[in-house]
Amino acid sequence: MADSDPITKKDLQELKDSLTELVRDVETSMLTAFHGYAKGQAGRMAALEVGDAAVKQRLDALELRVLSLETRRPH
Repeated sequence: MADSDPITKKDLQELKDSLTELVRDVETSMLTAFHGYAKGQAGRMAALEVGDAAVKQRLDALELRVLSLETRRPH
């Protein structure tokens, strides 16, 4: 098709099909990238939650020890 030729319905349909395929490819690439990012973030969050649980456990133990010292009767 030359630049001066009129555009036909077939040309428009081919253009539409080509653009539809391009958009789907871009969408797939973006979703794949987002999935990889989210997977990494989920791993980081899990590690933070484990660390947070360990800190809470240690803090609970310290609070119990302080409470024990505060409520102990003098001899």
